[in-house]
Amino acid sequence: MTILGDVLLILGFLALMPAALLFAAEILSGLRRPAPLPAGDAPAFTVLIPAHDEAGVIAPTLRSIAGQLRAGDRMLVIADNCTDDTAAIAAAHGADVTERQDRVRRGKGYALAHGLAHAACWANPVTIIVDADCLLSRDALHRLAAMAAREGRPVQGDYRLEAAPGGSLASRFSAFAIRVKNYVRLLGGKRLGVPCVLTGSGMAFPTALLSRVELGSGEIVEDLLLAVDLTLDGAAPRFCPEAQITSPLPATREAAEAQRARWEGGYLSIMRRYVLRLACTGLRRGDMCVLALALDLAIPPLSLLIAGQGALVILAALWALLSGHALPLAIGVVQMALVVGAIALAWHRYGRDLLSIGDLARLPLTVLAKLGFYRRILRAPQRGWVRTERGAEMKGRE
Repeated sequence: MTILGDVLLILGFLALMPAALLFAAEILSGLRRPAPLPAGDAPAFTVLIPAHDEAGVIAPTLRSIAGQLRAGDRMLVIADNCTDDTAAIAAAHGADVTERQDRVRRGKGYALAHGLAHAACWANPVTIIVDADCLLSRDALHRLAAMAAREGRPVQGDYRLEAAPGGSLASRFSAFAIRVKNYVRLLGGKRLGVPCVLTGSGMAFPTALLSRVELGSGEIVEDLLLAVDLTLDGAAPRFCPEAQITSPLPATREAAEAQRARWEGGYLSIMRRYVLRLACTGLRRGDMCVLALALDLAIPPLSLLIAGQGALVILAALWALLSGHALPLAIGVVQMALVVGAIALAWHRYGRDLLSIGDLARLPLTVLAKLGFYRRILRAPQRGWVRTERGAEMKGRE
């Protein structure tokens, strides 16, 4: 019985070990900021902006994009099932507009498929997707288009969600977790040869490549599924840290939780359905790129990773007290130290503007507070498309 307990605990730690090791390796490799690179020559591109009732936030996005367009570049807004003035505002800012009404097939993937078909008349070699509430750094579009054309594969920019000044600890922790996932780990993964996951906005594609995948789907995290499909098709996405795209986090707790439920619930769904498939495919093909994506997708969201490691360490500590066997506990402590140490290094390098040392010390309480959230999304995962209320819209109501 004692040996069985040791074996079960060690197997639990071994199940989490690949995720913990890759998580730490990506962060360690991402601690060094990249040297600035020249943008390069960018071919003509089309920017697709899917928009559903975005009248309150879309104008700054359109101005941010319009300032980077050249002759031959196009900006297309897909006003998808809109009931407000999104289409009129987009046209007033010089965008081409196509409107779509379909109450059954709702969501970003369907909007993008419609927009791609509409944009075919321009035949621009690169297509860039930007969400309707984003601002782009100078030359971001040129950098994305140049890299996508040069490498013949999708490219993901540095997409960051920013907490409001003076925001709650939960919102600042969310911003830090997103920065770790969307920048630090992607930068480290690029250096390690891990395919870049697509994070939703600031994504550039060779237009011909998009015709090989199914955009129109009801998937909640269609960008993540797109990264899986393209990697399996031999066109793994690459990361472009020089192109920065920023968007505000939701201003209210309810909107923030709805957004997290969509993202993290969708991520866990993709993780459950595709990690084993990708691992088997990578091993069968001898394709290290596909296998690396499987390992990367096996890393759960930050709070869940910490909670899983912590729970196993607590069980191993109790087992050590009852049985006197400390080997599982020793393995667990080393593994937990690796994860926590990597998070601390990421915070020291990239997160001190978001979290103080005191905030970081309260991280375990933040993780515990999210356990109820994970229980809810695992019990009742979100299956339909739900729009997130924007911070700018909330301000307009005050």
